[in-house]
Amino acid sequence: MKNQLYYTKPAKCFEQALPLGNGRLGIMTYGNLRHERLSLNEDSLWSGYPKDQNKADAHKYLAACREAIFAKDYAKAKDILNRDMHGHWSEAYLPLGNLRIDYDRAYKKNYSRTLDLRTGVAVTRADGLTQTVFVSHPAQLVVVHIESDRPFSATCRLDSLLQSTVTAQDGTLLLTGQAPEVCMPPYYNQGETVVQGSRGMRFCAGLRADGQVTCTGDSLRIENRKEVTLLLSMATSYVDFRSMPTADEKARMLAYFDGAADYPTLLAAHIADFSALMDRVTLELEGGDDSLPTDVRLKRMQKDKSDQSLIALLFQYGRYLTVSGSRPGTNAMTLQGIWNEQVRAPWSSSYTTNINTEMNYWPTDAVGLGECFTPLVDFAEKLAANGSSTAKAYFDADGWCACHNSDIWGATYPAGFPDGDGDSSCYAVWFMSGAWILNQLYTHSLYQKDPAFDEKLKGMFAGALAFFHSSMTAHNGQPVTCPSISPENTFTDNGQRSAVTYMPSMDREILHDFMENCRALGLDAPVIDQVAPAPDGRVPEWAENYQETEVEHRHVSHLYCIYPSHRVQSDALQAAAKQSLLKRGFGGTGWSLGWKVCLWARLGDGENALRLIENQLRPINPKALIRVRGGGSYPNLLDAHPPFQIDGNFGVTAGIAEMLIGGALPKCWSGKVTGLVTPDGTVSYAFKNGKRVE
Repeated sequence: MKNQLYYTKPAKCFEQALPLGNGRLGIMTYGNLRHERLSLNEDSLWSGYPKDQNKADAHKYLAACREAIFAKDYAKAKDILNRDMHGHWSEAYLPLGNLRIDYDRAYKKNYSRTLDLRTGVAVTRADGLTQTVFVSHPAQLVVVHIESDRPFSATCRLDSLLQSTVTAQDGTLLLTGQAPEVCMPPYYNQGETVVQGSRGMRFCAGLRADGQVTCTGDSLRIENRKEVTLLLSMATSYVDFRSMPTADEKARMLAYFDGAADYPTLLAAHIADFSALMDRVTLELEGGDDSLPTDVRLKRMQKDKSDQSLIALLFQYGRYLTVSGSRPGTNAMTLQGIWNEQVRAPWSSSYTTNINTEMNYWPTDAVGLGECFTPLVDFAEKLAANGSSTAKAYFDADGWCACHNSDIWGATYPAGFPDGDGDSSCYAVWFMSGAWILNQLYTHSLYQKDPAFDEKLKGMFAGALAFFHSSMTAHNGQPVTCPSISPENTFTDNGQRSAVTYMPSMDREILHDFMENCRALGLDAPVIDQVAPAPDGRVPEWAENYQETEVEHRHVSHLYCIYPSHRVQSDALQAAAKQSLLKRGFGGTGWSLGWKVCLWARLGDGENALRLIENQLRPINPKALIRVRGGGSYPNLLDAHPPFQIDGNFGVTAGIAEMLIGGALPKCWSGKVTGLVTPDGTVSYAFKNGKRVE
C-alpha cells in the first residue's frame, strides 16, 4: 500500500498544496512547474512582544459577578465579565513569505506530484523535469533539487506580506523584515487592526544555490542547468516568552548554511531521520485503488465506501503532520499546525486551549511519536509561569491558571473583546485550560515512565492545585468553579440565553481527573465527585437543568470524562454518553467529527466511529467560508472546519488509533496494524471482517 498523496495537476490554492516541515520550518509546495510557489513559515514568527495584558483589578468585580450568577441574573453577570474582566486579544502566528521559482517555460506533459508520507519528500514531475522538495530536520534547511534531461532556466525570488526588503549579498538572496507589534483577529475590525511599530519580531530568510548562478538585485537566476540544488534558511529574533525579541536573526539564519552537505547527503540524512519515526507504526486496510489521484479517491468515497485504504492513508497523514510539525525544541503546533499563509488568519492561527491545542497532541503517544509531544510540555511551562499573574488579577488567588487562548508569549488571561467592545462571554471566561493540559501531560507520563518528568509535572500540578484551593467558592455546600462556561456553548434559562454559569460538567470532569492525578503524584488534593447521568439518560452539560440552545453543538465538552480522560468510567456513565452522542448527531466541524470518532471508539462502537470518519472524508470546496457545520477534508486531506484547522487531522488519527487499540473495529475492516503504543506496551495484530485473527 502506498503511503503517499498523489495528484495530476498543480495546486491552485493552499488547500491543494502539500505541507512539508521539520517542526521549526514549514512550507506548502504548489507543484507548478511554470510559476512554482513555496509558502514559508518559521514557527517562532508571531506578532507582538512580552507584555502583561491581565486586568489587574478584575478580581474586584468577582463577587458581584458570582452574586449575579447564583441569582440567575445571567445578563448582569455577562455585562460585568465583558466590561470589567476580559483582557485583550492574544497575538497572531504569521507567514514569513514565499519562495517563487519562475521557470522559463511551462512543464506540463505527463505531469504528477506526490508527497511520500514515509520519507517526507514531495516530488513534482513533468516533461523530463523533476523537482524534489523536503525540509531537513538534521540540517534545518529547506531543500529544493531540480533536475532535467535537458538544460532549463529559472528565476527565483523571495517576498513577504510583512514589512520587508529583498537584497542580494555574497551569493545569497536575502529577505529581511519585521513582524507587527499587534495583529488583531479577522473578526475584530475596530481601530487599527495591524500595528507595525518597532518592537515586533524581526525575521530573515536566505536562498543559495550550488554551481554557477547569478544573484543580483531581488532575484537568483539559474541559466541553462540540467541540475541545481537550492537551499533555503529561515530564522527570527525570538529569544523566549519573557524576553524582547532581540536575537540576531541574520546570524542565526546564516549559521544553518555552515557545513551544509551536498544534495545526496542531505537527502539521505533527511530520509533516515524522517522514516525512523514514520516506520514505527504501520496500518493496512484492504479495499481501494491507491493508483488513483488522492482528490479523485476523496470524491469517490462519497458514493463508494469500499476505499478503506484511504482511511489508513488519513491515519498515516496525521502521524506525518506530527513528525513534520512538532519536534523537541520547537513550539507547540497552532490551530494551523505550522502552516499559515495569512497575516490575519482565522482565529489568528494561535493556540485555542479549550479543545484544539490539546487535540493536536491526542494521538502522539499512541502512534509511536512520544518525543514529538515535548513542545506541549514546554508550552505548559510557559502557562504555569505566566498564569500566576492571571490567578492574582482575576481571583486574587494563589497558584496559576490559564484561559481559552494563548500565543508564543504564553498568554493566560481571558482573551476577547476588550472593555465591553463585544461579547466574549461564551469563550473567554474559562479558567480550566491549564488543568486540562496538565491532565494530558499526566497521561503522557504514563507512557514515559520517567521519574524526572514526574517531578517536573508535580511542580506544575502543585501550582494549579493552589489556584483551585484559593479560587473555588461554595455553592449549596459544595466547592464550585465560578464564573465558568461549557466552552463556546450556550443555554436558555427562563428565557435568558447565556453561557456564563458555575461548575459546568466539563469543569467537574477535568477537576475529578486533576485531583486524582495530584494524589497519584503525591500531592494532598480533595476528591471531586464525577458527574452523574441526568434523568433524561444523558450526561448533563451543566450543573443546572438548563434548556439546550443548540442541541447539535460542535463542542462535546461534557463528554471529556469519556475522552480524552484516560480513566475508565462506570457502565451507567458510558451508556449516558452514548445517548448524548446520538443526540449531538454525526455532523459538526472537522475537529468535532474527530472528537466524536474518539468518543465512539472509546465506547467500543466501531460502526459509529467509522460513520464519522467517512463524514470527515467528505470533500470540502476550498472556497467555502467559515461555518460551524459541514466539516470534512480538503483535496490535500487537511482538515476543514471549514476553514483549515489541523486539529481535526489529529483528532481522527487519535480516534483510529483508539479503535485499533481497543478493538472497536467495524465489520468492513480487514488488514493489519503494527507498533501502536499503550502505557503497557505495543499493539500489533491482523484482523478480518472486524475480528482479530492473531
